[in-house]
Formats: sequence, C-alpha cells, structure tokens
Amino acid sequence: MHSSVSRRRRGAAAVALGLSALVAAQGTAMADPGRGNGNGHGNGNGHGARPWEKYVLSPSASRTVRPVSVFRTTGTVHDAGAVLKGRRTTLSGEGSSITLDFGKEVGGFTSLHFAGSDGAQKVGVAFAESSAYVGTTSDASTGGPRSRDGALTVDVDGRTSYTTPDQYLRGGFRYLTIFLQSAGTVELDKVSLQFTAAPEMKDPSDYANYFYSSDDLLNRIWYAGAYTVQLNTISPKRGRVWEPPSELWDNSGTVGVGDTILVDGAKRDRTVWPGDLGIEVPAAYAAFDDTESAENALTTVYQHQRDTGELPYAGPELDKYGSDTYHLWTLAATWDHYLHTGDRRWLSTVWDDYKEGVDFISAKIQDKGLVYITGTSDSVRILSKGENLIANALMWRVLDTGAEMAGAQGDRRLARSYAERADAIRKAIDAHLWDEEAGAYRFYPDSAIHPQAGNSVAVWYGLAGDAKAKRISEYLKTNWTEISSTAPENKGNPGVFSGSMEVNAHFNAGNPTADQAGVDIIRRQWGYMLNHPEGTKSTFWESFRNAEDGCVHCSSYVSLAHAWATGPTPALTFNVLGLKPTGVGGRSFDFVPHTADLSFAKGSITTTLGQVEASWNVSKHGTFTARLDAPRSATGRVGVPTFGERVEVRVDGRVVWDGRRARTRGVSSDGTYVYIEGLRGDHRIRSKRA
Repeated sequence: MHSSVSRRRRGAAAVALGLSALVAAQGTAMADPGRGNGNGHGNGNGHGARPWEKYVLSPSASRTVRPVSVFRTTGTVHDAGAVLKGRRTTLSGEGSSITLDFGKEVGGFTSLHFAGSDGAQKVGVAFAESSAYVGTTSDASTGGPRSRDGALTVDVDGRTSYTTPDQYLRGGFRYLTIFLQSAGTVELDKVSLQFTAAPEMKDPSDYANYFYSSDDLLNRIWYAGAYTVQLNTISPKRGRVWEPPSELWDNSGTVGVGDTILVDGAKRDRTVWPGDLGIEVPAAYAAFDDTESAENALTTVYQHQRDTGELPYAGPELDKYGSDTYHLWTLAATWDHYLHTGDRRWLSTVWDDYKEGVDFISAKIQDKGLVYITGTSDSVRILSKGENLIANALMWRVLDTGAEMAGAQGDRRLARSYAERADAIRKAIDAHLWDEEAGAYRFYPDSAIHPQAGNSVAVWYGLAGDAKAKRISEYLKTNWTEISSTAPENKGNPGVFSGSMEVNAHFNAGNPTADQAGVDIIRRQWGYMLNHPEGTKSTFWESFRNAEDGCVHCSSYVSLAHAWATGPTPALTFNVLGLKPTGVGGRSFDFVPHTADLSFAKGSITTTLGQVEASWNVSKHGTFTARLDAPRSATGRVGVPTFGERVEVRVDGRVVWDGRRARTRGVSSDGTYVYIEGLRGDHRIRSKRA
C-alpha cells in the first residue's frame, strides 16, 4: 500500500473509534462452526472443522517421503509394485529399469536399500520433474553446456544401503528411475526421500495460515502455490554451485546468510534472484508467515551491493550484476518485508544500503523525468536500453514506499524528497508512456508494445489511477489464450512471472468485472499448470509454451517448481478472502472481500500482533455475512460488497449503514463497498438489500 493511502486509512481509523466502542459493547461470543486456524497437521483427511487440510501437499510430521506408484518399467523387472510395500522388486539384465512416481514434486536426499544382488553390480539413479524427461539420465539443473545431468551410480554387492551424498541432493523431482548398468540382478526393497525444504519448519505441513473457498480448483491452486514456495525455501548451505561441475551436479553451495532462505527454483537455480522476491515474499508471508527466509534473502543481496550502490542481478554463487529492473525489485521487496514485520531494527541495518541503491538508480533519470535503463538483464529477455515501463513503475513504487520507511527511520526530509520524486515519476510515466487509444502503458515511449509486466505492476501497486486501472485490466484480457495470459513483450509467450503480476493487478483494478478476471485467469492458467499430465500435479512452473508449439516445456532445464509463479496464493488471501496488512507489522489491516463468483471463503493472515481470521458467505438471495476474529490491538477496515444494490449493513446486530447513509462515525460507501473503519477484536457483519 503506498504511503498516501496508508496515511488516509490511519486517519480514518482514528475517527472511527466511536464505532469500535459501539460494536465492542455488543459482545462477540457467537459460535462459528467454521472457525479454526491453519496450523493443523496436514493429515489430508479433509474432515471436521478443517476441510482445507486435504489440500496440503507438504509431508506431515515426518520428513520421510516414499513413492506412491510405479510409472513404468523397462527390460526385466519382477513384481515392480513390491518395493512400494517394502518387499523385493527384482531387476535383471543391463538396461532394466523401474521408474517410481512420488505423485508430487519432492526434494531432498534419496535413500535406497537393496536386499541382495547377483554379485557386484552397478545401479544408476536418475531424476526428473516431468514425465516428458523420464529416463536413465536426469533432467538439467546445472546451467552448463550439457542438456541433461546424467545419473548417479550405486555399487551394489549383496545387502546394500545407499543415500545420496550431500552435493548430490536433488532439490526438485517427481520421478526416480533406478536402472541396472551391469548384466546381473539386484533386489530393491526400500526407497525413500528425506525432505529438506523449509529447514526451519519442524513439521512442514504446519502452515501458519490457510485459505478455503467454495471453489475446489482455487483451493488446490492456493496450496500448490504454498508448496511451491516451500520447496523454494532451502538451507543457504544447499544452493547451486557455480561454475557448473564437469559432470553430474552440485548443490552444496553457500548462497546466503542464516539457516533458511528464499531461492528461485527447487531443482535450479537454488539461488537468490531479486525479481522472484517480488512474488515470493508476499507468497511466503500469506501461506507460512515466513519472514525469516525473506529477511535472509534480502540481507544476502544487500551484503553483495557494489560500492557504486548497484545491487546484484543474482546472489551468490552466481554473483551476477547488470539489471536495473532486478536492482529495483530488491528495493521494492524491502518494503514488502518491512510491511509484514514492522521490524525497524532490521530496516536500520540495511537502510544506508537502501538509500545508496535509490541514489544509484535515481542517477539514471534523464530529461523526460524517467529512468533510462542501462543494465538491461531481466527475467525472460535482454531489454533494450531506454525509458522502460516496468523499471519506471518500480521506481515509483520504491520512492513511494521508501518515503514511509524514511519516516520510520526518523528522516522527515528524505521522506518528503522521496514522496515528491515519486509524484514526479508518476506524472512523467503518464505523460510519456500512457497510450490513451490502447488504454494501456507503452513498453518504451515510442514502442507499439503494451507489456504485460509493466502494465500489471502499474495497477497492482497503485501507480495507475482508478480509471486507467480499469482500462488496463480490460486490455490485459485481450492477450489471453485458451490456456494462459501472454506477454507481448516476450513474443506473446505465456506470462508466468508477469502473469503472477497480472493476477494481482486485476484484483487491484477496483471493480467487480476485474475481480472476476482475476479469478478466471487463475483458474485458466494455473489450473492448466496444475492439471497438465506432464507437470508435477503439485507445483507451478518457471515457463511454458503455447500449445501449438508442440511441446510444453521444450527444455529439461525449465524449473517446474518456481516461486515466481506463485502469485495466486497471496492474491487469493489478500483479495478474494480480502485479508491483507495495510500498516507495518499488520497493526492495521483490510478485510475487503473480492467475491467474484464464489459463494464463500475463509482463511487467515498472521501479524506481529497475532492471527487475523475471517470468513464470508454470499447466499443465493444476495445476503452477505462475514465474521472477523482479530487481536484487539490491531485496527481493521472492513469492506462489505454492495453487488450494485442498496444494502443495509449491520455490525454485531446494530445498523451502521441504512442503505443511504451512515448511522455512526467511520462508515462510508463508494457504491461498490460499504466501508467500516476502526474495527478491533471479533465481529459479525451482515448485509441485505435495503
């Protein structure tokens, strides 16, 4: 939330204290059979008060994971399914193989046990995320010249136990192929994996937050996004080594500080990439309240800042520079982390670096008042030098939120300077990049392209005013295919990273039509990824191609568990459910549901003051009911949707809006919502046609 809106909301909350006192007097001891938080044990039964647990993909309690089925065999394999039950599966003859399916993406150390063998034998072990690359050589993860990673070799001589050595940890795969490299026989009776993602979570299924709605597909997508982020949360001592090894792979690299860190891919790159943090940081917060991993990623990037103020394009061990947009993503993600934590101590440790980073990129503002990028590396392509839209939209975001952080650091002069410069950038963007005829911003001032990423960021972060935001939402829909949103700036390929931006943009465009677009594209694009037969059925991808290209991934190097694809997870929490922090540390929050065509949703976020839990329901007759359970020390703003009707709104049984006007202070309407400011504690809200 940019600073001007935050200030308005704080002021409105202060005015609404009379309403808080009124509703508090009504009492809040009404039972709700749907109450409950997300910190169950992910047992997957889906019964009782927590039906959302059936969607949790993370291993429960134990980190030991086992394959669930046999995908295929080649050569001579006797009793292939026996190994799934701890009994003997026999492979005989060179080239005979069994491919085991874990049923979902997993990552960690693989253990095999052989009950016996016909003398000394050699067994190969290969890994694949997609069924398209199952075979006796692993898919690619190293980034070297090889197209595949090869296979590990296990020496088997009678009863033998084997666990992959540390450097050969495989961070992301679904399929495990075990094959004979010699002419004899082996008896395999046990296969398991020690799950290593999210190393600081005692129980990986113990989510801090949850989401549950009337739409089964959206529920599955929320939890698949959460699981994708979890797989991208690793020990900083288990990242990708760079330069690539001459054979196989090596995941023993140190890629950051602390004990847990956010990286960009489970299989690869296993490295901190600042652009990914723009999606990862809110996703990790929405699902797990995981701010530690985000803090370690950001701290790592700041520790590698150059003397010029330039921030890395990628962290260690890649240590790449030369991207003005990724430089800006680090600065933007700094606000996201501060918003979630309110941690002034941490902010003070990076504040001088942040200011140097702002100065570095501000020096590239030229005559038009726009940033002229010269570091042209980016997410999916090398950009052209010039006044690029997304760089300038991010520049506005950085200055706008930087003003609030400067205020928190006690530097009022800098706060005013940042705010004034943000306003100047906004005006320059509108003057030089807005295309009135197209209803969208241009890629560059003289470009005919209207990019997905830049336009989405402009709406998502609030740069575009209400009128422009609605038009951009409509424009973005014109680029949809049957399976995805697309990025005109990337030759019309499906937008995954930029698509995550677009999802959030629609919900922030400010009208019900755009809300429905947000839900529709989540179902279309993320449903496609989740249900595709060549996918993992559990995680979201780095990229993919249009169906007419004849292949989905077209490269075994593409990551199928990539956190920049997890935009729907925070979007569903912050917008469809409607719960999101608006003040630092969650000291103030919104509960403003974007209902679209759903009939109910419930879920939670975790703030520094405690958990905020909410639910809403829309009846067939248009009656809206909601429940809010929040700490009394936090201040909430509730938005009750009007559905285009004149509605009466009650809070804890008392009328606060009679269909025409407020009946108490702190209540207003813009026609789309009736807003109730300054709520503290637990409340029931109900509306009906007036």
